[in-house]
Amino acid sequence: MRGLALAIALGVTSPCGCSARSSADSGGPSTASEPTGEAYVVFATPTGEVRVHIEVAEDAAALAQGLMYRRALAPDAGMLFVFPDEREHYFWMKNTYLALDMIFVDASSHVVGVVANAEPMTTTTRTVGVPSKYVIEVVAGYAAAHGITVGVAVRLEAIGP
Repeated sequence: MRGLALAIALGVTSPCGCSARSSADSGGPSTASEPTGEAYVVFATPTGEVRVHIEVAEDAAALAQGLMYRRALAPDAGMLFVFPDEREHYFWMKNTYLALDMIFVDASSHVVGVVANAEPMTTTTRTVGVPSKYVIEVVAGYAAAHGITVGVAVRLEAIGP
């Protein structure tokens, strides 16, 4: 297992996101291919490292759909979205059945804000009001339960191929 910088390791450049504000609705469950390896986001909290198994959206369709239509998400799992630029990003929960925490991360790999317990199935716009390059979505309550707050360092660990 090796640690990688988020931007270098992922190389995703589509400007969409899981339930990100978009004029198009993807219409149903994803048919994206299975990942070829495992990836983890590691949060370096004051009380120790917290590791989340992540899915990475690697094409425009997966970025646009994200976690929409999912009925379950493991407590230690989430999704990572990589944007081509660091700017203020807006998300919504349209067609998203699960309450989520949205963790916004800047280009220097530090948490810049958390939207906690985003209500499912709404088109309410959510943001943290500052630029970010990445957003990590996890089950609602995860960030608070694990001490993930502004300033926490983030890194990606990837396993195989």
